[in-house]
Amino acid sequence: MSEAIDNYSESRAKWPVNFDDYELGDVIGRGATAVVQAATIKKTDEHVAVKRINLDRCNTSLEEILKEIQVMERCQHENVVRFYTSFVVGEELWLIMKLLYGGSLLDVIRYTMQLGNCYNGVLDEVAIATVLREVIKGLDYFHSNGHMHRDIKAGNILLGTDGSVQIADFGVSAFIASGGDITHDKQRHTFVGTPCWMAPEVMEQQPTGYNTKVDIWSFGILAIELATGTAPYHRYPPMKVLILTLQNDPPTLDTCAEDRDQYKHYSKIFRKMIEQCLQKNPDDRATAKQLLKHDFFKKAKDRSYIAKNLALKFQDRKKMEEKIVSRRKLGLSRVVRVSDNGEWKFSSGSEDENSPISNDEQITKIRQLEDQTVQNIDDLIEKNDIITQSVQSPSDLTVQMNINGMEELSIENDQIFKLTLRIRNAQSDLHDIKFDVNQANETVEDVTSEMVSANLIDERDTHAIISSMKQIIENPTLQSVVFTLESYIDSDQPPDDKQLLGFAQLSLDI
Repeated sequence: MSEAIDNYSESRAKWPVNFDDYELGDVIGRGATAVVQAATIKKTDEHVAVKRINLDRCNTSLEEILKEIQVMERCQHENVVRFYTSFVVGEELWLIMKLLYGGSLLDVIRYTMQLGNCYNGVLDEVAIATVLREVIKGLDYFHSNGHMHRDIKAGNILLGTDGSVQIADFGVSAFIASGGDITHDKQRHTFVGTPCWMAPEVMEQQPTGYNTKVDIWSFGILAIELATGTAPYHRYPPMKVLILTLQNDPPTLDTCAEDRDQYKHYSKIFRKMIEQCLQKNPDDRATAKQLLKHDFFKKAKDRSYIAKNLALKFQDRKKMEEKIVSRRKLGLSRVVRVSDNGEWKFSSGSEDENSPISNDEQITKIRQLEDQTVQNIDDLIEKNDIITQSVQSPSDLTVQMNINGMEELSIENDQIFKLTLRIRNAQSDLHDIKFDVNQANETVEDVTSEMVSANLIDERDTHAIISSMKQIIENPTLQSVVFTLESYIDSDQPPDDKQLLGFAQLSLDI
């Protein structure tokens, strides 16, 4: 029987709930708070995947984690990753799941981009239709049983070496109706998902909430991702992604094209399928059942095509990872935290958005994007306030930029400086920008440049900020520096270093 199909009636008692019964193997996936490893059950020699969630580092509530387990327990479909059991090991929650060796669609994108020139597209329509048909089958199962996933993207679609395609990562998935009863047309209101793949109605936080159509929007973005290698607006800081998604027409294959003919070989029927997914009004989007009947999927092949042409051997995937690590600089992953209401997990690129990007740089950018899942932010963005929202006081909004190097490398604590920049924004409201400077892998110029790219500071003030940062790093006993801002021009209010009018304060966090 294929790798995708198990008999769910098997008792959970079959799966050990003691970590000593498992022999951990290679790491096959890694996130900010979890790692996924291949493992072998010692007594039976069966192979499984173990998702180890660090509860101390996890910002997701226990309720959300239990919800993930609940969703996984109830799912019985060949296109949804099979969950076996779970238990706590010290500070970690271990989830035991079906092991798929073929990598994720994100791995496939990265691997394909390494093999050659992907300027005119990464995957062809046959490959895209073949994998997306399986994904939409899984979504149809989800939606028919009262679930929505809310984080459909290439990194969450796994492949088996037998050609099976399965939806994974239920960390933000939700029940919209108790027990699968969808007759009540339940809605969700929480701000959850990954920005580049996030539906407009999730961003807008409409009083009416949202429903399963959010997955259809993400599915359309996934289609673009498989064709072009990236999601639309991937170059921009996260808040700009939200604004562009809400203000612009729905994205297409050509939204981020460098020239009008870059993706011209993709067919009208493929473009039409994407268009039916990416409608601003959720009611105008196709349903999963409707998409299953779309003519585009007549191009799809059977699973043997996936097994032969797309599923990666673990050795190939491991070599690919080693190649990426050896070629790239340490990645910078910036986190924007909103006090009291949860947190945003974002990566924002710092390069010039108009500069040419190599395949390796694109691969790095794609990998960073996969950590950009937003959770537990209720009522953060009001319907009419997303663009003009201002900061009222330092306690209202804290923008924290955490620098994460490669997890495989060890960074000494004395190489990391935790700093707070108190500065007035364009509306003259004070706010705090909290960030770390990791001397092992970046310079103060790198950090300042990224803050400029994220529109957190005025470019005219970079020299003063860099100078102040160096003062504190070179002499930590200084602890705090107040400095003049070149960008300050206000004839009505003279500069005041006490009120921080025309001045800013940089402090070392103890």
